Amino acid sequence: MAGQGDGSRALRVLWGAEGGAPRGPRPRLSLPQVADAAVGLADAHGLDGVTLANVAAGLGMTTSALYRYVDSKDVLVELMVDVAVGEPPRLTAGTWQDASREWAWALRERYRLHPWLAQVVPTGAPRVPNPVAWIAVLVEALEHAPGIDGMRVALLLDGLVRSHAAVAGVSGSAPPEWLPDVIAAQHPVLASAMDRDWSDPDAELTFALDVLLRGLSTSAQDAPDL
Repeated sequence: MAGQGDGSRALRVLWGAEGGAPRGPRPRLSLPQVADAAVGLADAHGLDGVTLANVAAGLGMTTSALYRYVDSKDVLVELMVDVAVGEPPRLTAGTWQDASREWAWALRERYRLHPWLAQVVPTGAPRVPNPVAWIAVLVEALEHAPGIDGMRVALLLDGLVRSHAAVAGVSGSAPPEWLPDVIAAQHPVLASAMDRDWSDPDAELTFALDVLLRGLSTSAQDAPDL
């Protein structure tokens, strides 16, 4: 149900839906311009550095004036995600597996450019154009792959890339010096498994993609003909 703070007005404007423009004088900024300013703050200071007051100050306006564009930080973050992920890639790979890899690595690059994206916790289906377009382009690329559900693959890959980007974002945080010894004493098997080089999150993402796509291929081959 739509209500105060649900971002309906901003979303209608962003999608170009009829009746989305606010009443009163013509806004001097577009929603993407507002989102660009917020993205710049997040790139420099992290997601916690983005407040409506900070964004308004950066745009040379009052916080109350910013409410003409967005009515909450949650809505602002949605607009930021739309700008940060940008338009989806044009998939050129020949097989559905390679198209999936191409899509996943293109998304990983967006997370690399904007690490704060991994901090945005999804609370439902995307409501802004670019994330929807990313899903659409993969679903279309996988449309004729036998036994493959493109929507499910898109959701799986999105979650996989997000989790690995989050790990990459904290990989530089070293644990306390005493912690490895405590873990080794209480969980020796885990300690042995962890005793290798985990410094390359992209290598782990490559492995995870290979496992996931291999499993999907096997599942598609085993699916009964309808």
